[in-house]
Amino acid sequence: SFMNFTDLDDNTIIGADKAGEPLAEFTDRHISLFREAINFLGINDFSGYPRASEYVADMIEIAHELIHKGYAYEKHGSIYFDISKFSKYGQLSGVDLSMIQVGRTVDLDNYEKGNPRDFTLLKRSTLGELKKGIFYETDWGNIRPGWHIECTAMSTRHLGETIDIHTGGQELLFPHHENEIAIAEALTGKPLANYWLHSGLLLKDGKKMSSEAGNTVTLQEAMDKGYNGREIRFMLLGVHYRKSIHFTYKKLDAVRKALKRIDEFTRKLGCMHPGLPHPVIGSLLVELEDQFMAALDDDLNISGAVGALFEFIKKVNPILYAGSVDLNQKNEIFSLLRKMNRVFGFFRLEQCILAPEINRLIEQREEARRRRDWETADKARTELLQKGIIVHDTANGPVWEQDEACKVCENATGNER
Repeated sequence: SFMNFTDLDDNTIIGADKAGEPLAEFTDRHISLFREAINFLGINDFSGYPRASEYVADMIEIAHELIHKGYAYEKHGSIYFDISKFSKYGQLSGVDLSMIQVGRTVDLDNYEKGNPRDFTLLKRSTLGELKKGIFYETDWGNIRPGWHIECTAMSTRHLGETIDIHTGGQELLFPHHENEIAIAEALTGKPLANYWLHSGLLLKDGKKMSSEAGNTVTLQEAMDKGYNGREIRFMLLGVHYRKSIHFTYKKLDAVRKALKRIDEFTRKLGCMHPGLPHPVIGSLLVELEDQFMAALDDDLNISGAVGALFEFIKKVNPILYAGSVDLNQKNEIFSLLRKMNRVFGFFRLEQCILAPEINRLIEQREEARRRRDWETADKARTELLQKGIIVHDTANGPVWEQDEACKVCENATGNER
């Protein structure tokens, strides 16, 4: 899988100009910040991160080929794609083809769906761009690539003529993805992608979060309020990818409570002493795995998968309190959770992480109970309660849980993403 950066388009050129920075410095800075942000959210397994500026030669070659095939033409030093020549134009976005104005062109990267026109593959560099060195010499003069040809050049170079899954936001359906398809399929005669996944928007105060709307919330701002990458990741996964997310800090507070329930369960499981096997654990595990896979097969319904997880926790918690799980069952539960975590990415699955102070008190209480020193045992229990730890005694040893006051346990788990 690849994530590309279109570091040479209208938005980056305008942004660099407003910031008073050279284009390369401006884009380097933002790409670096972006990669830090996705790493903070646990997204870091792409095979590569190509930049449009590295593939301009490919884009010029694509333009030559499309002119040769009759799909593109030169006008006033720019190269345009003739959408009237591509019979499948509009199938992805549902654009009204009766609105096409044959021969009319548009030089902007973004334009309205109700105004489909021939779009630019290569743009004649402006005087300002020429002064800044943002141009490439070609047979047609000094140009720079348009946005739509950039993604096509990078995807065909790295992933071939047809890719499995193409992702992007719903706002990119038209014109960007529609134009990508036109370029790629006119070039190769094959589908650009087998599947398209378009995510909903991130909203705040009922509007798309953007600098233009003045309603952005940065990851750093959320971190400064005490939230971590794990909590933000959970929030983003909690809504189906095709639906918009309405961001509020209250939503992050609710996510924090939900994660505490999961953490309490995994710590309880990790720290409990194995007992006799419970007859229903096997069937509950099969049920959870089946529901998890069914949710993923249902258009990546992650929220449904999370719901199955909480139902499993609800059913297994009483069994843990009773100490009725043997070592094999304990390992099988952890094995399935690790498998699920390849998708979720928010479990803490270390075996029994306790702050040394908490662990000492639990052991001290157990030793006192073995000696029938009830006064010392009660004192240790009281100290644990003061630190937010509730202990349940079972035939196989103590099982503990934390309440909202337990900060010592959180500190024991190390720094968050």
